[in-house]
Amino acid sequence: MSDNIIDRSPGKALPRPIAVFTTVLMWAVAIVLWSISPLVTDSAANNFVIDTALVLASVGFSMLFIDWVRTAVRALFFGVIAIALFAIVDLNEILVFTYTLRMIVPLFALYTPVNRISANFRIFA
Repeated sequence: MSDNIIDRSPGKALPRPIAVFTTVLMWAVAIVLWSISPLVTDSAANNFVIDTALVLASVGFSMLFIDWVRTAVRALFFGVIAIALFAIVDLNEILVFTYTLRMIVPLFALYTPVNRISANFRIFA
């Protein structure tokens, strides 16, 4: 029989120092990538460098609001998928998908604190 009242934890808790260190590291790498992007002469490669920094900054921002190790690993995994998608669409210059990803990636990062806040509300429970 399942019990709907008890919330079971989804695994091991993510220590705050690790989350903060990951955030600072990703933001530092993103700032370095944004700083060196004017030095890249190829337009497609320049876009890829900028978009990689965007993904790192977004995932770094979301790490501050993640409570569990399993969720943090998933966020990092989806960041790798986003970088791979940016590599495909930036280097092939598919602008529609590039701009779509540029909107979706930060939006998902902004959903992380909203999800954390709204997870405490129960409507029909």
